Amino acid sequence: MSRLLEATDLKQPTQQVKLISTALGNFEDKESLVKILSLDLESNNIGLAKAKKWMAKMFEVFDDEIEEYYSAHNDLGDAVYYLQSSKETTTHSSLKNIVRLLELDCASISSTSYELVKDAIFEMSSLERRWFIRYWLRVPRNGINSGICEKAVAKHYNKKLTDTKKHCNFNSLSNVVSYYEMGNEPPMNLVHGKFISPMLAKEIPMAKWPKDKIVDYKYDGNRYQIHKKGNSVIIFNRKGSVVTNQFPDVVEILQGYAVEEAIFDGEIYPVDSHGYPLEHKHMATRVHSKNTQEAVSKVLVKWVIFDCLKWGNETTMNLSYRERLERFSSVPNQAHRMTEGEDVLAFYNNAINDGFEGIIVKDASLPYEAGKRSQGWAKYKPPRIELDVVILSAEYGEGKKSNVFSTFEVGVKSLTGFTSIGKVGTGFSDQQLVTLTNQLKRNVESFNNGKFTFLPRIVLQVKADLISTDANGNYGLRFPRMERIRDDKYVADINTLEDIERMA
Repeated sequence: MSRLLEATDLKQPTQQVKLISTALGNFEDKESLVKILSLDLESNNIGLAKAKKWMAKMFEVFDDEIEEYYSAHNDLGDAVYYLQSSKETTTHSSLKNIVRLLELDCASISSTSYELVKDAIFEMSSLERRWFIRYWLRVPRNGINSGICEKAVAKHYNKKLTDTKKHCNFNSLSNVVSYYEMGNEPPMNLVHGKFISPMLAKEIPMAKWPKDKIVDYKYDGNRYQIHKKGNSVIIFNRKGSVVTNQFPDVVEILQGYAVEEAIFDGEIYPVDSHGYPLEHKHMATRVHSKNTQEAVSKVLVKWVIFDCLKWGNETTMNLSYRERLERFSSVPNQAHRMTEGEDVLAFYNNAINDGFEGIIVKDASLPYEAGKRSQGWAKYKPPRIELDVVILSAEYGEGKKSNVFSTFEVGVKSLTGFTSIGKVGTGFSDQQLVTLTNQLKRNVESFNNGKFTFLPRIVLQVKADLISTDANGNYGLRFPRMERIRDDKYVADINTLEDIERMA
C-alpha cells in the first residue's frame, strides 16, 4: 500500500483516480484499502504534539530531536522516515490489521495501544512508517479524499459515477465495494433505526441560486433526524447519536402522526410561552440537563420538518425535493415555506422579522444528497461573518475567571491540518466556560508559557464583523463573538481556509 501512496503522491486528481482504480485489482482486501484512503476511520484521539512524544519514546530520543526533524520536514511522517533507518522489506501485516491500528484509542501513552503501535511501527519499512503516521494523524497530505475514492471505485467496477454516489448515500464506500465485489447492487433503501448523514447547505451567491427553487425559513435550533415506525420513535442528532430521551414532548408529537412509518429531517428550536423563537443558547439546557422533566418545563421547543427520507414503505431520497415535499405534505409541523410567486427577499425580511436566522434556498429538482454540502441548498442570512471553527488553544482568565479558560484560539481546516484565525473571548456564559474548561482538559496536547494547546475536538460557531489580514498575510476576525458550542457538529464539517480566503 505504501508504494501505491508514493505513486499517487503529488499527482493530479485524474491521475490519482486512474492509479487507485488500477491498484484495486491488485488488492484482495479492497474494502479496507478504500476505508483507509477515504479516511473513513474512527477517531483515535491522537494529535501532533502527543504523536511526537510517542515517537520520541519509541525511538528513545529526546523530544528536541524529534522537534528538530519535524521542523526540517514540517511533517511527522517524513521526520520518522529520516530519523532512523529500518528494514526495507515490506511488512506482511494485513490491511484489516492496519485499519485496527489506525482506529486504536491513543488517548494515553501508558495504554496497550502504545505497545501495539510501537510493535507495528518497528515491523514496518521506512516508507511504510511515513504513510502509517500520516494516516494515523489523519493528515495524509496527498490530496486523496472520499470524492477521488468514489471516482476510482466507479472506474474500477465500470459503474456510472452518479450511480456510485447514489449508493454512497445509503452505504459507506467500503460497503459499496463489498457489494460490487459480489456482483450485486448495494441496497438503496432505508430501515427504521438506520441513521443517514444529513445533507448540508452552503453560503452561495444569489447569482448561483437555483432557478427552480423552494425557499424555507432558516431556524436557529439543532438539526435532528427522526424515525417513526408505529409508536416507536427514534431521534438522532446530526452526528447520529440517539437523543430520544431529551425530547419526550417531540416523541409524543410524532406518535400522533397518521403515517405508519417515516424518516424525517428537521429542526428543534427553543421558543417562549407564546411560541416565538428564543436564542439558541436555551437549547443547551434541554440537551445537557440530567433532569429531563425539569428541562422540558424550563425550555419549550418546537419541531419543524423540512424533508422526508422515507414515507411508508418508499425510500424517497432519490426523488426530487418537490416530490419529497408532496409525500409528506399532509403532516403537521411543516417548515414555513414561501408560496409560489412570492418575492424571495420579502420572504427573507419576514423571516428576520419573525426572529429567525434567515432563509434556505433549495433546488426543487435535487435528490437528497446525504452527507454532502450541496450547491443545491443555499443559506442566506444577515451580512455578518459566521463560521464554524475548532478550538486550538486556550488560556486561563483573570479575577473571577482565573479558574476557567476564558480566551480561545480558534482555527479552520487547511491542507496542513488547521490554520489559526485568531482568538475569541466574548459570548460565553459562566456555565459555558466551566463546561468548555472541563472538556478541553481531557484533550490537552501541550502547555507552554500559560497557553494550553488541544486536540482539535470542540467546535464553536462564531460571528464577526469582517475578516482581516495582517502584514504577514495571516487572517483574523474583527470583533469575534461566540454564538454557540456546536457539540452536534464534527470537526470535519467546519469551515476551511479556502472559505476564509473567499470571504476576506
